[in-house]
Amino acid sequence: MKLAKLSLAAIMAAGAFSVASATPLTDAIKGVNLNGYGYYRFHDASSAEAYSKVEIRAGLTGAVSDNVQYYVRATMDRATKTNAVLGKGSFLVDRAVMTYSGFSNTKVMLGRMYTGSPLDDTDAVGLKVLVSPVAGLTLAGAYFTDNSAVTNAATAVAAIYSNDMFNARAWYIKIDSENSGANNGADFIFVEGGANVGPAAVKAQYAQKNPDGTAATASTIRIQASGKFGAFGVRAGYVTNDQDAGDVTLDGSAEGDNDLIYGGIYGLVQINQADESAYFGEVKGSFGPFAAKAGYVSYDNGSYDDQYYGQVSYNVSKKLSTYVRYGSASPVVAGADDKTLARFQATYKF
Repeated sequence: MKLAKLSLAAIMAAGAFSVASATPLTDAIKGVNLNGYGYYRFHDASSAEAYSKVEIRAGLTGAVSDNVQYYVRATMDRATKTNAVLGKGSFLVDRAVMTYSGFSNTKVMLGRMYTGSPLDDTDAVGLKVLVSPVAGLTLAGAYFTDNSAVTNAATAVAAIYSNDMFNARAWYIKIDSENSGANNGADFIFVEGGANVGPAAVKAQYAQKNPDGTAATASTIRIQASGKFGAFGVRAGYVTNDQDAGDVTLDGSAEGDNDLIYGGIYGLVQINQADESAYFGEVKGSFGPFAAKAGYVSYDNGSYDDQYYGQVSYNVSKKLSTYVRYGSASPVVAGADDKTLARFQATYKF
């Protein structure tokens, strides 16, 4: 929304800034947009104490000049366990990016930003260059330090193409060792191809992690087909990891907010073990302000046999939405308890 729609307290705070900088408030807020969300979450999972969490995230977007734009985002959160307080909460400016667009079909981004890699969901300080030489094609190059997933430096290059029917991506990422005596660097490759035909879509992914030193190379192949038919949608897929290692991600999680094809509920069971494979299917539907989905995952050579999950969502308004989610996974070991996850969340977007 426009910054001009802020509350009186926020406008007073902005006014204090304008006095310090000798810039009139009406000039300072021209062309500035404020967007974000706040949510309350109750989360309960087996083998972990239930917690409640409140998070507020807000971002400011504006222009310094015709060719220079900025984006600043702050996140505030506080979580409490059922029987104990987890600290005093946190406040973090987790995005601060300047973008220069003075070159034809090019964007140069500098600062702390989302890395944009399909193999992690982290942020880092660095430089990113995006070039679009022809319609549908984007070439990217980036260098990051202080990555929140891997404290080492990361170099990445990518080619991304899409049109109404086809889409493809190819990434190469190199993580440098922190020092010459450590073998904690790695090379990553990610390739994806997809096609859309009417209401149906298919895509396939191959990802590989080749660590420095003697650690085994990890690779995975992931395939998914999906379709949307009126108010209903379906998807099904298959994931298989190689026999030596399974985790191909930068941040150690194959189920974060990255782009790897995944079946099941995030946070319940990871598909990242060596020689592990899984089949999954899901159906969903939307009915006015309500939506629901349910799915099943069958694992092979992993720690779990199968997983069932479901979710019901309700959009109270255009800005306020809620959902209830539940999932259960059955372990391979006979007599062991199922792994469960339940969550309620209410989100307000502004």
